[in-house]
Amino acid sequence: MPRAPRARVFLCLLAGAAADGCTGPQSGPPSDPNRLEVVRLEPVEVRGYTRTDLIDEFERSRSLLLGERYGEAALAFDKLAKLALDPELAAASLYHAASAYESAGDNEQAIQRYTELADKHAALSDARLGMVRLTRLLGYLERWREVVAAAEALLARPDLTLLDQIEGEGYRAIALASEGRVDDAERSIGRALEIIDRNHLGQAGAPPVQLAAVFFALGEVRRLHSEEVKLVPVTAQFSEVLERRCKELLDAQSAYTDAMRAKDAHWSAMSGYRVGQLYQQLHREAMAIPPPDNAQSERDRQLFEGAMRLRYHKLLEKGLAMMESVLRLGDRTGESSYWVTRARQAKADLEHSMADEKAALARMPFTEEQMRLALEKLKARAKAQQGSSTPVPSPKATGTGSPTPPPPPPGP
Repeated sequence: MPRAPRARVFLCLLAGAAADGCTGPQSGPPSDPNRLEVVRLEPVEVRGYTRTDLIDEFERSRSLLLGERYGEAALAFDKLAKLALDPELAAASLYHAASAYESAGDNEQAIQRYTELADKHAALSDARLGMVRLTRLLGYLERWREVVAAAEALLARPDLTLLDQIEGEGYRAIALASEGRVDDAERSIGRALEIIDRNHLGQAGAPPVQLAAVFFALGEVRRLHSEEVKLVPVTAQFSEVLERRCKELLDAQSAYTDAMRAKDAHWSAMSGYRVGQLYQQLHREAMAIPPPDNAQSERDRQLFEGAMRLRYHKLLEKGLAMMESVLRLGDRTGESSYWVTRARQAKADLEHSMADEKAALARMPFTEEQMRLALEKLKARAKAQQGSSTPVPSPKATGTGSPTPPPPPPGP
């Protein structure tokens, strides 16, 4: 039997009933296995999302985000970002998707959404907020080269607030300092400090957290300048060199302390670690100072070593106290960045160094009082040397029988 024409079959399906030669379902077995059966279909209505639908979905997704159901919120906002034809709704959805991914710890997806937001909706305010968050996130991950690019893109925007400008300059300076571009970092810091001073920001109470980036960057630059001042090899101007080194250290510590004043756990952990590291590094370099040439006997060299250990062990104590402070902060606030991990390792290193110091002092053939007397002589000689252009006499000339080591630091 010839089959019904295709157009006719289609009309039968649309009609959903037997008409014009179409037949409905057979009550019994078909007489012809090739005969077409027609099945009635219920009508299906297909329509697009209205703006009201999308706004309702946006509010539902935001409730998921506020309820800390970050994974669900991220997927919901991703869907909205694709469906929304309104640029403002699409931009807001991308921003919240990025925020949800960041809160869920999926940093790569967050970075991708923040970047997409900046690329597709650069003129909208959500793009500015996203670029601020992108710069912070890259800084948290210490992806400094990307931080430079993100901060410079942020600073190029015409719609920044004062705090946005300050924070952008601060992150840019930190990233530049980490790459050794100290001069460029100092220019960024200078621009930020000019805005801070002109607007009297942070002068009363805790400063806005955006200022912490600038103060930390200033600490980084000063730390790098401090470490350029080498204690070894020892020169005739050692007192001046050491005084300069200690001044740079204290200046860096002051800047890091200003960053801590913002009372943000992450900045406090970073700054606390750096301060502890300053003291740890200075101790390491101080203990590398060799005995002076006029320390001829083993006794002289041992007395020099004992006096130096007795003097400089306080640097270890200061460094250890700072690392312990960072770890307590981490326990109290849940801060778990790389800086807390570094502080934990540095604490172990400092404890090991202190144990070595105690063991070395215990092996000395002198009492602590004898070493303290030797240390007082060193201080007196250092003071005399600072107040006079004439060199300090050698033990052979004075008949004291003790070496003349480089003077101790003025006690940072």
